Amino acid sequence: MNELRDEPALRYDSGGSTRREVLVGSAALAAAFGLTLENAVLAQERRESAARDARPVKCGFVGVGSQGTHDLKRALSVPGVQILGVCDIYEPNLKRALGLVPNAKGYTDYRALVDRPDLEAILIATPLSVHAPVAVAALDAGKHVFCEKMMAYSIEDAKRMARMAIARKRILQIGHQRRSNIIYNHGWELINKARVCGKVTHIRAQWNRNGSWRRTVPKDTTDRHWNWRLYRDLSQGLMAELGTHQIHVANWYLGEAPSAVVGIGGIDYWKDGRTVFDNVEVVFEYPSGVKLNYTSLTTNQYDGFYEQFMGKDGTLIVSQESGGQYYREPTAEAEEWMKDPAHKQTGQRGQTGLQLDPEATKKLGGTGTKVGEKEIRGSVEGKDDYLLEMEDFFASIRTGAPVSCDWRDGLRACVSAVRANEAMTKKARIVIPKSDYTL
Repeated sequence: MNELRDEPALRYDSGGSTRREVLVGSAALAAAFGLTLENAVLAQERRESAARDARPVKCGFVGVGSQGTHDLKRALSVPGVQILGVCDIYEPNLKRALGLVPNAKGYTDYRALVDRPDLEAILIATPLSVHAPVAVAALDAGKHVFCEKMMAYSIEDAKRMARMAIARKRILQIGHQRRSNIIYNHGWELINKARVCGKVTHIRAQWNRNGSWRRTVPKDTTDRHWNWRLYRDLSQGLMAELGTHQIHVANWYLGEAPSAVVGIGGIDYWKDGRTVFDNVEVVFEYPSGVKLNYTSLTTNQYDGFYEQFMGKDGTLIVSQESGGQYYREPTAEAEEWMKDPAHKQTGQRGQTGLQLDPEATKKLGGTGTKVGEKEIRGSVEGKDDYLLEMEDFFASIRTGAPVSCDWRDGLRACVSAVRANEAMTKKARIVIPKSDYTL
């Protein structure tokens, strides 16, 4: 049986170490952390070489709604990528996508698209319940697959996808784009190499919004088609659509997956016929004893979204919204690099805060340009996380490099979300067996 491996996150050269050169506030700070840029240079050279060669990669795209159109545009921005076919059951979506790729052929049946012998890859951004059927068919047809998160609606569906990828020896990348985010890769190094928090004991994560999550339904479709995220037989709700992104980060940083979960959720505000929770509060237990406290609300957006890693020596906060901050515990011994941080600020209860500045050094060995109060979103020369994950996917196809977020990562996050929903539904502590993570 195949078991999930507790491998270092930076085994993913195409996504983890490629952009490390732009993560640290200054070259001197990087040296003080004891971080090496050698792998970053080698990986960047490989990706640049692949981009220069840019042999054509002929693809099909299934599911071109709002997220799919967003992903389609990013895929088209990667040199050499050719989208020859797009598929959607909703005609306005299909027509819009064909406007972006006028030379492509349109389909309403994904099976006709994935069976095309001239395609090398299929990208999937369908509703969650359709991920597995499309991915399994595409992999079985010999195609490499990029599939949006969550990996699949059920644990068994996710395993079917993984088994087919292994059997056909094809790439299966899951769209947890934080794996390609420069801030999050820097955070992994701070936790696992610089060990700025010491031993991590607790994690807090949240993704709070203020809105119903319901979209106005066009006259030519149905509510269940348009608002599928709100119905339990089609969706795993907040834990899937938001939670898996952040649980994936916790699993990645810790190098392990949850062993138990307890939680409470409810449909307590939006009385509109939905069958998924409008608020979730869960606590995951990890084999090492670490606890992850996760919250997602739809009635209050205070504090937005972030992941907070707490250890004996300090706290590291990482976020797509605000970059990252570090706070040293008063009982921890100050290290040399802390004496001259890139930005100083006053933390809670007298802690010393370091505002991480991932855009301060644009080139290796360069002095860089400070961004001041600019909101940091972890871009590389204007490239967002979605474009970077697409670059990683196509670089993997061209070079054979490991993908930035593989089926193991996707399965771990999927298991966590499904078991969390089970715990909240049953109002019980659910032990997650090791067999959930094996094929």
